[in-house]
Amino acid sequence: MNSIITQSLREKLLKVLTVLLYFCCTLLCNAQELTAYENIQTRNIQKLLLTDPEKAYEEAKKLTRSSNQFARYCGDYYVATYFYTKCNYPKSEKLLLALLKSIDENQTLNSRENFKDLMGMCVNKLFYLYKNIGEYNQALILLTTYNDKIPSDRYQQQLGILKVAMGDYTHGIELLKNDLRTSKHVKLGVAEQKEMNDKLFADRHNEIGEAYQKFYLQTRQKKYLDSADVYFNRAAKLMLNDPLQADYTQALLYMHKAKSAVLKGDYSKALHFYKMRKFHPEIQKNLRTAQIFDLGMADCYFHLNQPDSAIYFSKKFIKNYEVTKVSKENLLIVYSLLSQSYSQQKRTELAYSYAKMSLELIKEMDNIKAESLDFLHNYDIMSIKKESDALLSGRHTFIKIMIGMGLLLVLVISSFYNYYQKQKQKHKRFLAIIQRLKEKKPINFIVTESPIEESGSKNMDDELVQKIESGLARLEHKEAYLKSDFKLAFVAKKLNTNTAYLSQYFNQVLQKTFSEYTQELRINFVLQKLNNSPQFRNFTLQAIAHEIGYKDATTFVKVFKKQTGLTPNYYIENLQRNDL
Repeated sequence: MNSIITQSLREKLLKVLTVLLYFCCTLLCNAQELTAYENIQTRNIQKLLLTDPEKAYEEAKKLTRSSNQFARYCGDYYVATYFYTKCNYPKSEKLLLALLKSIDENQTLNSRENFKDLMGMCVNKLFYLYKNIGEYNQALILLTTYNDKIPSDRYQQQLGILKVAMGDYTHGIELLKNDLRTSKHVKLGVAEQKEMNDKLFADRHNEIGEAYQKFYLQTRQKKYLDSADVYFNRAAKLMLNDPLQADYTQALLYMHKAKSAVLKGDYSKALHFYKMRKFHPEIQKNLRTAQIFDLGMADCYFHLNQPDSAIYFSKKFIKNYEVTKVSKENLLIVYSLLSQSYSQQKRTELAYSYAKMSLELIKEMDNIKAESLDFLHNYDIMSIKKESDALLSGRHTFIKIMIGMGLLLVLVISSFYNYYQKQKQKHKRFLAIIQRLKEKKPINFIVTESPIEESGSKNMDDELVQKIESGLARLEHKEAYLKSDFKLAFVAKKLNTNTAYLSQYFNQVLQKTFSEYTQELRINFVLQKLNNSPQFRNFTLQAIAHEIGYKDATTFVKVFKKQTGLTPNYYIENLQRNDL
C-alpha cells in the first residue's frame, strides 16, 4: 500500500516539476535573443521589403506568431514597416505606437538592450513618418519623449532634419554635417545587414544635399548648389555597387540633378534628367519618388510651354497622391500648374475649378509652411493665391478677363519700372556712401521726421553746450557708443550733467533725438568696418548687431535700413560684387 502511495506521489511531483519546467522554459524563451533561424528570417524580410514587399509582409506575419516574444515584436515592427513602405501611414503609425507603448510600459523589457534597440527603431520609423506628412511638431514631441531611447547621433541628425524642414538651414545643415563627421559607424538595429550601413550613410548624404538645395532657394548663392551636388555624388558612390539598390540610386541621382537644373532655370536640362526614369523601373515601386518625378516633369513641361504634357503628369501625381497623401505643399503646386495649363488652353472652366481648389487647399494648410518642402522650386502660396484669385475674379465674362489681364500687364510693367528705379536709387545711395567713406567725410544719413521733444528753455548756456560737446567727443573717440548700456542716463552721468539738459542739447543744438544720434554713430562705425575689413563682412547679422550694442539682428537691420535706405545684406553683397 505504501509503495502505491509513494508511486502516486512521485507521479504528482513529476507532473508539478514538468509544469514548472515548462513555465521556466517559456520565460527563458520569451526573454531570449533571436535564434540563428530567426536572424535569417528577419534579414530575409529586410531584403524582401526592397524587392518584394508583399512577400515580406507574409514572412513578417509568420514571425509575429513565434514563441519568442522578442521575435514576435520584431515581426510587428516589420509589419508596420511594410505599411510604411506602402504609404499606409495611419496603419503604420498605429502599429508602431502600440509596439512602442508595449515595450516602454514593461520595465523588464525596456531595460534589455535588444528591446531598447527595437524601441529606437520604432522611434526612427515614426519620426520619418511624421516628417513625410508634415507633422513637424509631432516629430519633435516624439524625439523629446524618447530622447533617452535613441542614440545621441541619431537625435542630432533628426533634430537637424526638423530645423531644415522649418527653414533654419544654417543650424540644420550644421547638425547634419556634424552628425556625419562624428558617426563613423551607425549602430545597426536588430538583424540588420552590414550592407544597410551604407544605405544609412547614403541617406544622410542625400539629406544634406537636399538641405543645401533648399538653402540655395533662400539665398540664391551658387555655392550651395555646388555643395548639394557634392553630397549627392557621395551618396550615389556608396550605393551604386549594391545590386539591390544600384538602379534606384541612379534614378535618385537623376532626380537630384533635375532639381538643381530647375533651380538654375534650365528646364530643358531638368526634363532630360527626369526622362531618364524610363530606364529605371524601380522608381514605380516607390510611389513617393514617382510623385516627385511626375511633379518635376509637369513643372518642366509647363515652363517649356507644353500644357498638354504638364496636365498629363500633374494628373499622374494626383493619382499617386490619393495613395500616399504626401505632400499637401506639392499638391498645391500641381493644382496651380493645372489651373495655369488649362488657362493656356483657354479651357476656363477647368482653370477656374483648379484655381478654386488651390484656394481651398491654402485655407486647409494655414498652419503648414507655405513654401513646398519636398519639391524645391520658387512657388509660394501668395503667388498661387494671386493667380487663382485672378482666374476666378474674371470668370463671368471674356471682357473682364481682358480688362484684368490688361491691368495685370500695366501692374507688372509698373512694378518692373518701380523696381528698376528703386534699384537705381539704392545703387546711387550705395555709391554715395562709398565715396564719402573714401573721402573720409561724414555719411549723409537719411533725414527722418521724428518729433523733437521740447525740453526746458529754448536757449542753452554756451558754456554748458561746449562742455557737452567736448564730453561727447571724448566718448565718441573711445567708441563708448558701441556698448549696449549707452543710454541717455549713462551719457549724462559720464558728462556730469542731467538727462534734461542732455536731452535739450540734442533736441535744440543737434536737432535730433539721442536715439538718432546713437544710431548714426553705430551705423557709421559698421559702414567703415565693412568697407575696411573684408573679414567683417563674413560675420552673421547677429554678430554684427552684438558688435555695435544691439541685442538682436532684427533691431540692427531696422536701424541700418532707416539710416541708409539699404539693407545690410544689400550693402555687403555690393561691396563683394564690386570687390571693394
